[in-house]
Amino acid sequence: MEQHVTAAGGFAYGVIGADIHVFGDGKPLYVLENRIPAPDRPLPPGSPYAAQLAALRAWRDEGPRLAVRWLHGPDGPGGQDGRTRLAAAYVREALTDGWRAVTAVPGPRAVLPPPGGQDLRPAGARGLTLLVDHADQWPLTHLTWLFSNALLHRPGVPARVLLLAHGADAWPAVRAALANHQAGTSAVALAPLGRGPAPA
Repeated sequence: MEQHVTAAGGFAYGVIGADIHVFGDGKPLYVLENRIPAPDRPLPPGSPYAAQLAALRAWRDEGPRLAVRWLHGPDGPGGQDGRTRLAAAYVREALTDGWRAVTAVPGPRAVLPPPGGQDLRPAGARGLTLLVDHADQWPLTHLTWLFSNALLHRPGVPARVLLLAHGADAWPAVRAALANHQAGTSAVALAPLGRGPAPA
């Protein structure tokens, strides 16, 4: 497959194997990137987050073809830092196990990749995992468009969407937006250090 990306007096962004959804002015609602989060501190050996990581691994490997999880916790110890570090460990482990990892960033806040294209095709991967940080700060309509992206709907390719959030208030509306996609949905509260995850 060949892709040509051109622009006249502006920035061009293209993807292979996915959709681009844009505002009326041509700016993307979100940007899909072939990158993984890089926390300041990785999970140390024997981390209390081992149980949460194991739960994410089981969620990734079991269930329907498309599954979405809302992982939430307040900022502070066991909160934002914990979410980021846990998500990074989950994604790195998925890559090691042969999955493709993609990050979705809100268009207005995104640091756009170099002009050109992002090849997001599975390319023989066991499945696709999509990470969305600060999902509770995304407009619901933007998440709805993201859930409809062809990236997540390849026949025979398992897809997992991990949504990181501060709390669970926005989750019911997000879950309702997934109703037409036959997706498995779950919400998990990130427990303080030393405790296991508590399904919400």
